[in-house]
Amino acid sequence: MSVRKLIEIEERERSRIARDLHDDINQRLALLALDLEKIKVNPPRSSDELCRQVTQVWEGIKEVSTAVQSIAHQLHSPKLEYLGVIIAMRGFCRDFAARQTVEIDFKNDDIPQPVSNEISLCLYRILQEALHNAGKYSGVRQFAVRFSYSSNQLHLAVSDRGVGFDTESAMNQGGLGLISMRERVRLVSGTIVIESKPMHGTTIHVRVPFGCEHSF
Repeated sequence: MSVRKLIEIEERERSRIARDLHDDINQRLALLALDLEKIKVNPPRSSDELCRQVTQVWEGIKEVSTAVQSIAHQLHSPKLEYLGVIIAMRGFCRDFAARQTVEIDFKNDDIPQPVSNEISLCLYRILQEALHNAGKYSGVRQFAVRFSYSSNQLHLAVSDRGVGFDTESAMNQGGLGLISMRERVRLVSGTIVIESKPMHGTTIHVRVPFGCEHSF
């Protein structure tokens, strides 16, 4: 992969986060500020109504806080660092499902030993990218994630039964998400296979040799 492509991928991710902050978080905060200003200028005559309006603002603040935490976790997951890749993956699936109002069936094998930081990060980022793509393009609301171990390999599979796509065409068009996943897997000496056909769903298979140390 060229340096130019890597820079494009990084810039695309930064742009997405900037949009989330500006279009979502910033607008929510602006609306909350307007709500507070209304309460200040025209305070409710009854204490019950004041309590109701303040409670609405408080609920809005909690929602913004949750959204900011979500963006922060996309950048860096404390669970991944301190609790391991399985708990981090399960937590991301749970949070993603709640935010996007989808269902994710996550199942995992027991892993015989800790997974190295570089492999954990690789698999976690691929899970994020795969679910974001599935949520955006598949046209369905149910997804399956399997994280298994066999023959000294870790296997991550993310699948849906959605509209699918032409993988060769997507790669030829320079889809940065797919390129990013392939590059991450290459850096840990793994393999990635994307099975997809129009109207027959998509499954992304990632296999990484387990127990070998790699460096980015």
